[in-house]
Amino acid sequence: MKVSHPCIVYRTALGPHAETALLSHVRFRLDNLQAKPVMMSVVRTKGTVPVTARLPYGTRVKLRQLLRNEKCRCKELADDEQWNLAGLSRFEATAVRAARRLELSTVRERGELLDSVDRLAALGVRYELQSRGWDCSWPDYPEEARGPGRWPGSRDGGFPEKLSLRLPSDLEHQVRAACWHTSVDAITSLLDWRDRYPQVVPRRRWAPAGQESALETYRQLADRVTTTGEIWRAGIQRGIDACCAPEPCPRLWP
Repeated sequence: MKVSHPCIVYRTALGPHAETALLSHVRFRLDNLQAKPVMMSVVRTKGTVPVTARLPYGTRVKLRQLLRNEKCRCKELADDEQWNLAGLSRFEATAVRAARRLELSTVRERGELLDSVDRLAALGVRYELQSRGWDCSWPDYPEEARGPGRWPGSRDGGFPEKLSLRLPSDLEHQVRAACWHTSVDAITSLLDWRDRYPQVVPRRRWAPAGQESALETYRQLADRVTTTGEIWRAGIQRGIDACCAPEPCPRLWP
């Protein structure tokens, strides 16, 4: 797993009130733009962002057991005899503790220790991107890709468990951009579908007379939409599989 280093926090020279006013002004300008895609200018910073994953029943219990085992393994590694501080001077003990932290970070980076749900999920999500051929640079996405509510064609319903994560910001951006740019044609067609068939409800198995084929068209378009929720679920499952694997996971990033 990739280990996050302490982030450098950039602060503006504005006071809190001035900064709030500036943000309000920016939001006002964006809300009053003409209807056209607003491309996000993403600042690459080291850090994490919150993510919520909807999961099948029983996933959280499985994760708790796996993480409990991984934390025990972490303690065993940290308590190894080579890190014994008995009889060492303060200077020597400090050096040994630093070496121990470095060793644990290296083990996590190699995917041999997944002792937090964030590390497990990040590894699995990278695996999922790689399996789809999406582990590459993507253009920025428009603002509507991050808007509230589900994307047209989304099938993220029916997953009873919810899990809050913090993933690397660049990874979250890569997933959202990949999902958007591989789904945008189908999303556009689904918006047009809704205008043409306002009386057809996709969740139902029937349609008004003469519009029966509209449901099949909807399903075909929806199959071409990949939401971020699908990637989080698939990534967490891949992380679980990696945690159970007898061999360490190969490193998926430089």
